[in-house]
Formats: sequence, structure tokens, C-alpha cells
Amino acid sequence: MAGQKMLTDANRRLIFVPTLANYHAPKVSELTGVGILELSCNITAANFALGSTGDDSINDPALCTSSNSSTPGRTNYEASTDAFRWKDALDDKVWTTITSKGIHGYLVQRIGQIDDGEKAHEVAFKATDEVQVYEVLSGTPRILSPATAGYEKVGITWFVQDQVDERAVVAAGA
Repeated sequence: MAGQKMLTDANRRLIFVPTLANYHAPKVSELTGVGILELSCNITAANFALGSTGDDSINDPALCTSSNSSTPGRTNYEASTDAFRWKDALDDKVWTTITSKGIHGYLVQRIGQIDDGEKAHEVAFKATDEVQVYEVLSGTPRILSPATAGYEKVGITWFVQDQVDERAVVAAGA
């Protein structure tokens, strides 16, 4: 097997987008426009979770069958982030944007697709990028307790809704 494995270091870009016309093919302009919240450098790698956690199992055999076979049902998702707090309100974007539960939007994540030496959050989205798109509602932001020396943080549980595409492709256009 040839090739190079993908490292996790500075390899993900994550943004919060208030609205998308088509979650299967978000437009470049939707991922770079007004109201976009860049999360990549504002959240911690620790306690970060985003994606499928598995499927429900459907076990509903017919009366005439002799086995208890099952099939995959609805997919379950997990989404949670811990965000750094900043002294300057202008920099404290997560805290000042996600102010309560029920804020609707989309978490859009790009993994990889950058050249060696580049950092994902510094590389603009472009048409043909593969991204994961999760429609979400914010949970109540939680001020996290400082268990040890470190930074002040706020925890946010995101409630994943129905519009999910973990293999979406960014489209050109405005």
C-alpha cells in the first residue's frame, strides 16, 4: 500500500453557517459570506465531537421467519464543542454569537484537501471541496468550570437535525 496517511495537525476547518440553500452542495459564497462564524481556532480539540455515532437497529421479523435478523435504521449523530473565551469582546465570537439554545444553522467541516505546510483554517473554501454538513440547533451554552490551570471555556452541545450530508461537495457561484 503506497501513499501517505493524513495527519490531524491543523488539518480541519470548521465553520458555523446561519443558512444554506442546498446542504448537499453549499456554495462558496455561503461559506465565506456575512454571518459565518470561524470555529477552527476558537474551539478545543479536547471534547470535540462531530459525526455519526451509529445506527438504530430495526428488528421486526415477519411471523413466518425463523431468525431474528436486523437491519440498520435511523442514523444517530453527536456534535459538541468547547470554545475558548477571549478577553476582547470582538474576539469572543463564539460567546457573542451562540447566546442561547435553539440557534439554527449548519456546522460545515472540511478535512484535509490542503497542501503540505498549509493550515486548513487559512485555506479558503473552493468549488469541489468535499465537506461534511450538519444542520444543528445550539444547546444552552455552558460556562465550564476551571478544573485545572488553563483557559476559560464555554461548552456547547449541538442538536443535529435532519439535513446532514457527510459527503457534500462545495459548489461554485454566489
